[in-house]
Amino acid sequence: MKNFTEYFDKLRAEIEIGLSRSLDLVADSPLKDEVEYVFSMGGKRIRPLVTALSAEAVGTFNEDVYHGAVAIEILHNFTLVHDDIMDNADTRRGKATVHVNAGVNTAILVGDLMMALAYDCLEKCSEGRLREGLKIFNEGVKKVCDGQALDESLSKGDGTTMDRYIDMISRKTGALLMAAGSLGALFGGGTEAEIRSFGNFGLNLGIAFQILDDMLDLEGDSDRFGKPLGLDIVEKKKNFLFIKAKQMMDDRKFFIVNRAYKKSFVNEVDVAVVRETYRECGIFEATKRDVVDYTHRALSSLTAIKESDGKNALVELANSLVLRKF
Repeated sequence: MKNFTEYFDKLRAEIEIGLSRSLDLVADSPLKDEVEYVFSMGGKRIRPLVTALSAEAVGTFNEDVYHGAVAIEILHNFTLVHDDIMDNADTRRGKATVHVNAGVNTAILVGDLMMALAYDCLEKCSEGRLREGLKIFNEGVKKVCDGQALDESLSKGDGTTMDRYIDMISRKTGALLMAAGSLGALFGGGTEAEIRSFGNFGLNLGIAFQILDDMLDLEGDSDRFGKPLGLDIVEKKKNFLFIKAKQMMDDRKFFIVNRAYKKSFVNEVDVAVVRETYRECGIFEATKRDVVDYTHRALSSLTAIKESDGKNALVELANSLVLRKF
């Protein structure tokens, strides 16, 4: 397979069709338009791509894989709707968030309804694999919720360590990509060992993705990513960068960062000061190295997997995520 971009676009187009078809369940619901709005916000569809490519790496992209991939993407979008409420986020991918458009109560209901859509997709899978598929899916749901709860308690507290933070993002972000890889390998006909391998791939890729996301919150392109820079600082969220700075900086430099977090109101100047302090002390470069390290861990999980177009496409996908422009 030479042109991965075209192949990814083809798979994404199939996922979009699946998302549209899933709306049949809510055709007469007063929440249908808002669910459709969530789907219209777009995204790279990374998680269903991992599901599809994991299946192809061990077997074939079949109907079960298709339904599982769509279910994973709906689950992911459900978490974003509720996450935006919890983070007081006004925009997502350059568009107004659901709770800004329709109110918090409606947004909560939209997220709840999307869970029903996800399970409706899974219900279409073959009976022989449905039970194990539900087990993987439900474990992913549980860990994502646990991760979100830990995020609330850890990221704004004073005692957060790097180990605890990595544990949190392994659940909040890693668990869903782990479920994506595991489901793909299961529905594609993989062995238990292969299912574990693709699960570990997704887990470590998810950790890398979240660390990079933490950095892009402050060092990214606000127009490209559809949200203003420095939201974690404004919200006093002690993300990967903050914890890395606490590890690497001397007391004088870290005082500058911590001072912004202790202010009752953080403005653009405060965000700029923290950004420049991180740059001076090499925090961004150190963070990039950690992103690469976890990506390598993800790719190492595939060492025992036979060579195939599906495996090569997963490697390309993982590397493309790491090389997102900063």
